[in-house]
Formats: sequence, C-alpha cells, structure tokens
Amino acid sequence: MAAVWTDHTTHGTPGAAWGRADAPVPGSLPGAGVSDSTVYAGFLLLAVVMHHWLLCLLHNKGISVSVARVAMAEMVIYIACVPLLLARLSLRSLITVFAVLGACGLFALLRGGYFDAKAARDLMIPLVFFWAGRSFGQNGRSLDRPLLAIAAVVVFIGLVQAVIPTLYNSLFNTFNYYVSLGGINSAAAQVSGQAVTLNGMRPEGIGRTLLPQVLGAQRVSSVFLEPVSLGNFAVILLGWGLAKPGAQWRTSAWFIAAALVCIVLADSRFGFYMTGLLVLLRLVLHGGAHFIGIVFPALGALLLLALATYMPGAGDNLIGRMTVSGQFLLGFDHLSLLGLRDFATNFGDMGYAYVFSRFSLIGAGLMWICFYALPLHDETARRFRAYMAAYMTLILCVSGTSLFALKTAGVMWFALGALSMRKPEAEQETEIDIRLA
Repeated sequence: MAAVWTDHTTHGTPGAAWGRADAPVPGSLPGAGVSDSTVYAGFLLLAVVMHHWLLCLLHNKGISVSVARVAMAEMVIYIACVPLLLARLSLRSLITVFAVLGACGLFALLRGGYFDAKAARDLMIPLVFFWAGRSFGQNGRSLDRPLLAIAAVVVFIGLVQAVIPTLYNSLFNTFNYYVSLGGINSAAAQVSGQAVTLNGMRPEGIGRTLLPQVLGAQRVSSVFLEPVSLGNFAVILLGWGLAKPGAQWRTSAWFIAAALVCIVLADSRFGFYMTGLLVLLRLVLHGGAHFIGIVFPALGALLLLALATYMPGAGDNLIGRMTVSGQFLLGFDHLSLLGLRDFATNFGDMGYAYVFSRFSLIGAGLMWICFYALPLHDETARRFRAYMAAYMTLILCVSGTSLFALKTAGVMWFALGALSMRKPEAEQETEIDIRLA
C-alpha cells in the first residue's frame, strides 16, 4: 500500500495519478479494485455490528472488558475507516470536521470547562461513516451484497440463540458483560444467575408480543447483545429494502424478510410499529413529497408535549414512555434548551431530552437542516432519507441514546453516504441504454 501512495503522490499534485489507466478507481481503497472495496466495506460494517458481541465472548472467556477497552475497539473501527476517508479527502470535509470540533470546544467553555466526550463521539459517528459511505458508493457501487451478508449473519446467530438459548447464554453472558461496563448493577438481576440483559426478558405480566408460544419469554439479541439494537437494525434493513425501486422487488424482498425475522426474534414493538409506518410512507410519498421528513422531529416533539399535557399515559408501553419523555421536556427552561443546564444528566429513555441537553435546541436544529441539505440525486436515496428521518424521530420519542449506538448508527450513516453518490435516474437509464447497445 505504501508503494501505491508513493506512486500516487509523486506526479505533481495529489490526485494526479487518478487519470492513469493503472490508477485506483476514485472512491475505492488505494490499490484496490471494485470487488476489493466491496469486501472491505462488508468486513468494516461486520465489525461495526459485531464488536460488542466479540468483546462479550472474550469477557466470558476470562478476558476482562472495561469501558476503556470498548473505546479502544471503537477506535480501531474508526481507524479502519481511514482508507475510505482518504479516498474523498476534500477541503469541505475538513472544514466540517473543524466546525464540529469548534462547536464542541465552544460548548465546553460555556459549560465551565465541562467537555462531553460522549456527545463528541455521537457527532463523530455520522461524520465518519457518511463520509466513508460516500467513498464506497462512488461510481455506482452497490451496498446490497455487504448488507445482505451482514443480515444473513445476524439472522443465523439470532436463530441459534432462539433455538439453543442455554448454550448461547453460556458463551455470551450479556448481563455480566454490561455489569462489567457499569451499565447495570448486579443487584438488578431479576432471577438468580441471570445471563441476559434487563431488556432481554419482558417483565412479569407483560410477556412477549410476537410469537410468545413459539419463542417463549426471552427476547433474541443476536450479535447486538440487546434486543433493542436488533430491532433498530431491522428498521434500517427495512428502510433499505422499501426504498428500492419497484423493478428491484426481488432484492427488496430479501431485505424486508430479514428485517421482519429480526423484529420477531427481538420482539421489537418499536420495529413492529415502524414496519407499519414505513410501509405507509412507501405508499403515499412520491417525488418531492419525501422532503416532508424535514418536519418529522418537530412533529415528534409536539406529540410528546401534547401527550404529557392532555392525554398522559402510564406503564411500560409506548404511550407511557412517550408521556414521561414529554413531561421532562415540559420542565426544560431556556438554559436547558440552550444546552447550558442538565448537560450531564442521564435521561434514560428520553431521547429528545438527551439531544437538547447535549447539543442544544439550536444545534439540533442546525444538524437536522444539514441532514436535509445533503444533495441526494435519485428517488431511492431520498426515500431512504425520509424513512430514516421517521426512524430517528420515533426512536427519540421512546429511547435515549440507542440512536447513537455505533453498532446500528454506523450502518445507517454508511448506507446513506453510499446512496448519496447515486446518479439521477435519467443518467442511470442512459448508461443502461449504452451498455445494451
């Protein structure tokens, strides 16, 4: 690889070598062909979804895992993105990075020197993986095969967990793993010798919603260790499948089938609701109507406030959790909305409260405007953005920081980055006609 970079940079200005016949394809790994880049992207995303699973296996084999070691694993993944990032290095991307770093520094000053490393990391994931996805997606490269391969791995391991849970839990004791990370207290165990996380079992009296007679009480988490994350991953797969044009219905069917299997295994009520919503959006949104997604977060916040004020609910259900989230938002004053108060508070499952307290209402609004200012050139990309806008809005209503979990957020942003490089439909049809001729 060093030889490739030396040859690439010794012909005048950086990037001059792209014009030669033996030069790397723009947007691919240095020295790699199209298939090499596809394989690399597949392994990169596989590491994104499986890194906690592998760390849990090591932990159960006696290799203690700490927060620092998890951070090191994430850092290795970010470093693995560097070849893709360098392929599309530009002044605009560097300006974006420095603007984000500057905003983090400004917040630290306004907060009396408090630097929120978690919030900075939450901002880094979209930047790194969207940028890497754009490098991968250049020249029309499709993410279908890597995503299908990852979905197959997730479904297979999920089925193994569902069929032989005792063996699986002996290898992947997720409860002990998260205790070691400080996420839960060992005293919170619901039963003696508990091997799954707290959300790995429905509370007494609630039980599974989907196929309880077949799958019993346990919720499957597959490589994600938490069923919530498996449900989130399923929604991303579902959005990818539904965003495809009608002519690619066979490929869409594979993604939709994998998503539905994951939703059932995880007993994801969120995934179940999102399935209905995304199918509805697929039926009613066409053309420029996909830009309606820009108002989704505002509608979500207003819904939370209305529920908390006029129709409060209670209990561990959709309405109950949204009510609690809305009640906390009602208690926010101007300093909280500016991110200058409650910025170190753990808001649990209250996503909007977390976002406003960490990034401020103004900062969140600017980021969302940037999200919808991304230049997307074809219908498939715009559909996927609208579906992910709905996903992000709803998940902030019922969950806390799971939207920012690397194991799912990395896949979503990489996928959007790849789609952002698709050409307009007219140009795609022209290229097809030329090849046929």
